[in-house]
Amino acid sequence: MTTTLVGAFDANDESTVPPLTRRPDEPKAPEPLSRLRGAWKALAANPLCERALDDEARSAITFGAVDPSHLKALASVNDGVNLLVHKPVAGGSLYLVGPHRRYLDLLLLPDIINGRWGDTILTAMDPEADGQPPAYSTLHVDDGDGVERPLAILTIRMRDRRALAEAVYDSMVSTYEADSKRRNVYTDSILQEGVKEPLTLFLVRVLFDDGTGETYLVAGDGNSRLISLWLARTGGDIHEAVRACVAAVIGSVDRKSPRRAPELRRTRNAVAAMAERVRAGLAEEPLTEATRREGHTLSFPAMVVVGAVDDDGASMPDLVVGRDDLLSNLHTRVTPWSETAQNSQGMRRVYRNARIAGHVTDSEYEILVGTAGVDDLHSRLGLPPHRLWASAVHQHVLLAGARAVRMTELLRQEFGFGRADRQLVGKRTGALILSPYRSDTIDQALRAFDNGGTITDVVWKRPWHLTKGSDPVGVLDEVLAKALGDDEAAVAELTVLGGTAAILSGLITRDRGSKLGVKPEPLKTPYRATPTRLLTLLASTAGGRRMLHSIACAHVLDHRNVKAFHTRAGEVDGHMVEDGDPVIDKAHAQESIRFEWDLAWRADARLAEETVAATRQELAAVGEGDGELALPLHAKERRNLDSALTSATRAAHALAELSGTDPIGPKVFESWETVSEWKRRLRGIEELLGYGPKKPLEPLTDTMTSVLSQGDEEVEDD
Repeated sequence: MTTTLVGAFDANDESTVPPLTRRPDEPKAPEPLSRLRGAWKALAANPLCERALDDEARSAITFGAVDPSHLKALASVNDGVNLLVHKPVAGGSLYLVGPHRRYLDLLLLPDIINGRWGDTILTAMDPEADGQPPAYSTLHVDDGDGVERPLAILTIRMRDRRALAEAVYDSMVSTYEADSKRRNVYTDSILQEGVKEPLTLFLVRVLFDDGTGETYLVAGDGNSRLISLWLARTGGDIHEAVRACVAAVIGSVDRKSPRRAPELRRTRNAVAAMAERVRAGLAEEPLTEATRREGHTLSFPAMVVVGAVDDDGASMPDLVVGRDDLLSNLHTRVTPWSETAQNSQGMRRVYRNARIAGHVTDSEYEILVGTAGVDDLHSRLGLPPHRLWASAVHQHVLLAGARAVRMTELLRQEFGFGRADRQLVGKRTGALILSPYRSDTIDQALRAFDNGGTITDVVWKRPWHLTKGSDPVGVLDEVLAKALGDDEAAVAELTVLGGTAAILSGLITRDRGSKLGVKPEPLKTPYRATPTRLLTLLASTAGGRRMLHSIACAHVLDHRNVKAFHTRAGEVDGHMVEDGDPVIDKAHAQESIRFEWDLAWRADARLAEETVAATRQELAAVGEGDGELALPLHAKERRNLDSALTSATRAAHALAELSGTDPIGPKVFESWETVSEWKRRLRGIEELLGYGPKKPLEPLTDTMTSVLSQGDEEVEDD
């Protein structure tokens, strides 16, 4: 059939729908419930899924099928051939009903905990968190012999239906906003040709606090496409899409019991009415916008996970592991999720595998994945009830003693690197080490862990432990006392606690060329050093250990009163001082650490003095700095102008190239108004340059005796 355009499509008018490339399929109204029985029985009889599903799960699968007879055929065993699709995963296999069409409105929810934005979910450790974060687990049933059997069904706990609706809202909005460029929004594609590749769906049993429960299907692979279906249905507004999804799939959020048969029939009748509208609309030429929106979103292709077994053929003990492994191969290792999201997902799998292998206890695991709160730190592990110790638990599990060797091997398996060095380990683990602080701004701290974090020689693969106690400051005092006595385990513990606090407070940041300076100011240091090198310097002296203790105390007491201490013996301002003595200013008060500069200076004053002197000489040699050879203002401004024009030219060339390769075309420049404003500013600069020297008159010679050429000056940007 020939393609029909809808009206006059204007590529620059975002209010129009894109050209149609495939007409919606001829719609089918939902079959009577009595005709779903055959597919239900086929699922119950299939040996690969008969013990993996219960009656309610089979009903949920069949309820949303467009063609129950097709579903029955896919779930049946014919002449000894089982048609379920086999998917190998870590620890076993998943079995799925092959591609079939399902209605969007019937018992289908978006992924409530999606890896694309899972790194933004506040853990129970975070003071801004509203209770325990949602988490999937595997549903188990009692066969009557007292032994629980795992099913191929996920479970998640919710307070009530309103909380479920709020979780759906968070999921859809977070997925929509996960990429600022909206590369994971497929609304236009759906309006053009619908969804062609099948989504992978998992069964989930939502358990409410009142003791009731409901079974839905949730998107695994294809969550962005599922949300884009609702966006295409409702016109592109994410909030309208959420409202439509909740109203159709969950219904009233105030009800206290599962949806009854009459309400479910009304939902099926609403889908039937939509199918009838689409059928009537397909007879019109051209197709209306409403026909396209409903026709291309009425149903979609999908596969449903209906069985899960381990390597020995028994029921898979943890479906979450299988789910994550299946999705990781499709997303975190293939599609462009953010690095933090990839690392968060990978580390959760590392911890889950460590728990299965017995490398971490159940109490530790709850702390690591963020489902235990601050008070649980003391009740379960005996540690001070502060989230700084939650971060320290991560580091103790990953870095301390013989267990670090086993955990490093799990890291290598998960992330596929050969030799594990500090930066690789810090980069992969930082997202979860800092997860108790997600409500704060931790981007700078994450970069510090990318640069090695607290992984010094005394911390990594050396025996140390976390001191128990209920008072954070009291525990820190005890650790300091042992560290001052050269107890290596206490030095390692202090490095982790004080170092993490310093990184979170911005007193230690990643190494970079732009850090090097000649005077105390934010984001500058007297010498370059990675976080691990600076922590090694601090942990090697009594004064440095006292400063780490002061930083940790300031963090747990929520103030910035960090005190400075001398780190070497000698004469200072006519007075003899020892390593560990407080630094006293001219007002006879102890100096404070204000910037990273101050901390680095106190860590090694001699290195700081030598490096600053060398830096001053280098700056003076090129006419910068505060020496006698500093350039006049006009020379500096010329350099600034030349550097800015060079950068602007490069950016313009890059955008011009992208306009021919990027899917959004000329919109890489944002808008016509933006380009017009840039042109206006450039014309203003051109006018200002008219105040410069005038072009000299050329000499009256027959030939030019020389050709003056000036290449572009290369600008170094730290």
